[in-house]
Amino acid sequence: MTPVLSYILCMKKLLLLSTLLLAACAGSGKTAQNPDPNHTHADFAVWILGEKIDFSDAKYMSGYEDDHDHEHVHLHEYYHLHDGVGNVIHRHKPGLPLEEFLESVGMEIGEDCVTFSGDSSYCSTDEYSWIMAVNGDIRPLDGGYVFEDTDHILLSYGATADEVRSQIQQLTDDSCLYSRTCPERGDPPAENCIADPAVPCVAPVE
Repeated sequence: MTPVLSYILCMKKLLLLSTLLLAACAGSGKTAQNPDPNHTHADFAVWILGEKIDFSDAKYMSGYEDDHDHEHVHLHEYYHLHDGVGNVIHRHKPGLPLEEFLESVGMEIGEDCVTFSGDSSYCSTDEYSWIMAVNGDIRPLDGGYVFEDTDHILLSYGATADEVRSQIQQLTDDSCLYSRTCPERGDPPAENCIADPAVPCVAPVE
């Protein structure tokens, strides 16, 4: 093999390796490690028949009672939405399934049905069905799913394939801010809760 040919082959290998590494980095969306693995986050959205549910309402939030004692109010002990931000799930204990969070915001998830606030139910039929997408991958509806830090989770009912693709594209990318895995985007928003990023959460004692 001539020196020139050897050089060309070497450069091709380096170019291929660089491409693969860049693709891997772009796919993960992470450039740093979460300093507190007990305080993890996921971007999420729920769509019903083409309408996106707004989880920024105060009734979905963990916060403080409006009194002098500032008593902290939780909808769930370890799962929270905070400060009017309805698109980022906060989880303060590893291993908890998604259904526990959904129940805390009034959604009871079953194998083929989701019930809201104990009355309105949406079940998969021949005409309409539920899909769940995690990081763009379509999967069956699964309340037992345990999300990874900075996952992007979509639950959608009655959407066409094109609508599902659009809904996936509209998912926010804010969980990495709270998990501090994309520091190039700046500091995380201050949290009016026990999960102040300046005070790492502590894993509960079993």
